[in-house]
Amino acid sequence: MFVDRYRPVSLKNIIGQQGEQSNAKKLLNWLKNWANNQSGAKKLVRPSPWAKDNTGAYFKAALLSGPPGVGKTTTAHLVSKEVDFDVVELNASDTRSKKALSEEVSELLSNKSLAGYASERSGSDATSRNRVLLMDEVDGMAGNEDRGGVQELIALIKGSKIPIICMCNDRNHPKIRSLANYCFDLRFHKPRVEQIRGAMMSVCFREGIKIKPEALDQMIVGSNQDIRQVLHHLSLWSADQKVLDSEAVKKDSELSKKEFKIGPWDVCMKVFSESAHKGMSIHDKVSLFFHDYSIGPLFIQENYLKVSPHCARGNRNKLLEQVAKTAEVLADSDIIDKAIRTQSAWSLLPTQALYSSVCPGQYMEGHLSAQVEFPRWLGNNSKKNKFDRLSQELLTHMRLRISASKQDIVTDYSSRLRDAVVTPLVTKGSEGVTGGCKCYYLVHDVHVSKSGLLSFVKAAFTRTLNKEAHMTPFSTVSIAKKSSRVTQEDLELLDEGEEEEEEEEDDDDITKGGMIKVGKHSQKKASTSKGSETSSKGKGRVFKLNNL
Repeated sequence: MFVDRYRPVSLKNIIGQQGEQSNAKKLLNWLKNWANNQSGAKKLVRPSPWAKDNTGAYFKAALLSGPPGVGKTTTAHLVSKEVDFDVVELNASDTRSKKALSEEVSELLSNKSLAGYASERSGSDATSRNRVLLMDEVDGMAGNEDRGGVQELIALIKGSKIPIICMCNDRNHPKIRSLANYCFDLRFHKPRVEQIRGAMMSVCFREGIKIKPEALDQMIVGSNQDIRQVLHHLSLWSADQKVLDSEAVKKDSELSKKEFKIGPWDVCMKVFSESAHKGMSIHDKVSLFFHDYSIGPLFIQENYLKVSPHCARGNRNKLLEQVAKTAEVLADSDIIDKAIRTQSAWSLLPTQALYSSVCPGQYMEGHLSAQVEFPRWLGNNSKKNKFDRLSQELLTHMRLRISASKQDIVTDYSSRLRDAVVTPLVTKGSEGVTGGCKCYYLVHDVHVSKSGLLSFVKAAFTRTLNKEAHMTPFSTVSIAKKSSRVTQEDLELLDEGEEEEEEEEDDDDITKGGMIKVGKHSQKKASTSKGSETSSKGKGRVFKLNNL
C-alpha cells in the first residue's frame, strides 16, 4: 500500500508543515519544554486566545484539530519520536468512558514505561518516565460507551504529570469547545493543491505511473485534499495499468468525490470566500445552504457585515451599495422562510437557498475580516419570550388593582413598579421591604429585579415574601365542605323534589362565585342564615368561602 510505503519518516517529509511557524514546529517546542514549564519553578499566566506568540507553556495538553488526512496523527508520532518520548495511544476503537479513563489511564500515567526493552536500550535506560498520551478522535467520545469521557479527560489533564496530545476532526463540536479551554490549540489546515501535487508527482515517478498534472489536480480536489485518500486512489487505479488516462481519472474522481458534512462556521466562511468560489458551480453554492438550513441563514445574517468585498477595493460608496443589496435579499429570505414555516411550503427551500446563501455570497464575495460569531438572534429571541412571559404574569397578578393591557404594563407600569420595590431595598437595606408586592399581589416567582442589591438584602427580601402564603388575585373554583353530622343514610331519605329545589337555591347564591369578595360581616350573616335553613331541613351543610 502506498500509504504505508510513503509514510513520512521525519518532520521534513510532512506536507504543509515546513517553517518555523508551522504546527509541527510549535508542537515540537511545546513538548520539548513541557517538563520545565510544568515543574512549578515559574509562575505561568494563561495566554489570550488571540495571542500570536503563544507557545503553549501554560497548558499540560495539546489539541490538534483539522480535517482527515492532513497529517495530525503522523505529526504527533514524529514529534514524540524527535524528543525521544514513548507513545501511549488510545483511538476510537478503545472504550474511553469515565470509568475506563479513571481506572486504566490514570494508573498508566503513574507507571514507568518498559518500551526501552524492545529497543536497543538496556539497563536503567530501558525504563523511562518520558511518555506522551495520544487521544485520537476525541470528538467521537459521545456515545453510551464513552459517557462522561470528555469530563474525565479534562480532570486527568488538570492533574497529569505527563504531556497529553488530543486529536479531533470537528473543532466546533460542543464537547471539544469545552476541552479546548484546557489545551494548547493547534489547528491544522488542508495543504494547498500545489503542495500535494508536488509530493504525488514524486510518488508517481518512483512507481512508474504516468499521469498528467491536470488529472492529478482533479483527483486531489475530488478527495478534498485528503493526502491519505489520494495515495489510496493512486495505489488502486495503477494496479492494472501504469498509464492513467486523463478523462478516465477525471470521471473516476467525480464518482469517488468525498462527501462530508461541514458545520455552520465553515459554511459561513465558504459562502463569502472568493477563493472557495473558484471552481464552484451554482449547484455547489446552493448545497452549502442545505448543510444546515435552519441555522445557516442566521450565521449569514450575523456575519455579512464583517466581510470585506473585493469588488469594493476601498470604495466606501461601492461597499455601502453591496451591503444594501445583501440586506435586501436577506429580508426577502426572511419572508420566504416565514412562508415555509407557517404554510409548510418546503418546496421553497431551493428559493430560500438562493436568497439567503448564493446572492449574499455573490454580492459580498471577498474575505472575512473578523472571527465568525454565533447568531445573537437566538439569545435575543429567547430573552424576548422571557420578558413577554413575565409581563403576562405581572398583568395576571395586578389585574384587580389596575385596568391596563400587557403593553401598558411594559411601557408604563414596569419601571415605576421596579422603583417602588427595589429603591427602598437599596436605600434602607433589609428594612426596606415595602408593600408593593402585597398591594399588587406579586409573588417571588415573578422575578422582581433585584440588581445592585447586597446578598443579605436579597435573602431578607426572599424570606419576607416566603413568610406568607401568596394567593392569586382571584379563584374560579369554589370549595364546599360537607358537615360531618350529615350521614349517607340521612341523604338517602330526602325526597328527590327537595334535592332539586336546594340545588336551584345554591345556583342562585352569588356569594359562592369565585370572583366575588365577601366581607366578614356579610359572610357571618350568610353562614348563620344558611345554617338555620339547613337545620330546619335536616341537612346541616356548611360552606366556607375564600376571603380574597
